[in-house]
Parts: sequence; C-alpha cells; structure tokens
Amino acid sequence: SSMARAHIHIPSTASAYTPSLLYSEGTPTESSVSTGLASRFSGVPLLEEVDGVLERRTNLRQPVFECAFWFLSCSYVSYDQDEWRTHCLSHFRGEEPPKSVQCPLCEDFRATYDDGREAWDARMNHIASYHHMQGHTLRTSRPDFHLFQHLWQKRLIDDADLKELKGGNHNLTRAPQPFVITNGRGRRREPQSQR
Repeated sequence: SSMARAHIHIPSTASAYTPSLLYSEGTPTESSVSTGLASRFSGVPLLEEVDGVLERRTNLRQPVFECAFWFLSCSYVSYDQDEWRTHCLSHFRGEEPPKSVQCPLCEDFRATYDDGREAWDARMNHIASYHHMQGHTLRTSRPDFHLFQHLWQKRLIDDADLKELKGGNHNLTRAPQPFVITNGRGRRREPQSQR
C-alpha cells in the first residue's frame, strides 16, 4: 500500500518537577482507620541487624504460662512451667483428666491415650512448646467442648456452668463453686460463712 504510517506525539501533561512523596494534592491528609490507630499499638521488631545482616530477633521475653482453665474465670499466670502444670492439674481436684485431648489453639494436636494424666501431660507439653513459648495466649483459643463435657461428667462444674460454656460466651463470668453429690443429684455447697 502507498500509505505511510504516522506516529503522533502527544505532549505530556505532567509537570516538569518531581512530585513529593510526602505531600500531594491527590493524597488525602486525614488519618484512616489503619493509620489513625497505629500510634496506639506497640510494634515488634521482626528483624535486627547483626554485622550488617538482618536476622530474626531472638525472643527476649520470658514465656507467660496462662491457666488452661481461664474459661472458668481463673486468672492464674506463671513464669514457671512446673508450677503452671501443677496449678492446671489441680482444677481436676484429684479426678482423672480426659483421655482424649486436643489443642485449643491449633489443629495440629489431637490425641487419645489409655491414661488421662498422660494425655493431659501431652496436651500441656504441646501448649507450652508450640504456643506459650511463642507468646500465644489462650484467650484467643477455640472452645474445647470435649473438656467442658469431661468437667461436667466428673461433676467439677454443674449443669448451669456447662450450659453457659456451651453457649455463645464459652467462658464463665464467675468461678464455679464447690460441688457435691447428694442422693445422686448435684447441689452447690453453701459458702463456709453461711453455715
């Protein structure tokens, strides 16, 4: 064909100066939800420089072991893992822990043992090693309905406690009271001062 291609050059409407990265007519200056709250949260450095190389920061904080029965309004915390284990086991009041256990924080641990104490010890090992040592909190855990049922079957919590735990709240608003069996029926004990 006898037609020649033509290229049309359209001059840029961009200005001749370099735009500011800090201020711009096109960028809103008001805070957003994400930036407005940023100053209220403490940051955690993910990497630190060692001899010019960025490395993972070592955990400088000592792990805090929260009571595995926080959902029963127990606020016990300890820096000592052995004391934490003893405290948590005391919630069973001498009864055997459940033989089937699971991690309330992840899907990676679920086990059944012939002995409840062995099962509970394995659960506690997992929570300590994989969660408390990493700074995870049980306050974000899923409800452990199997554990709730076990506590009820052993009469460590009563019907009202079980109903509250299985409801939408999944934690008691007050600690369970001592519980006794009388004529095959459960009844709350009276506080010592009222006897």
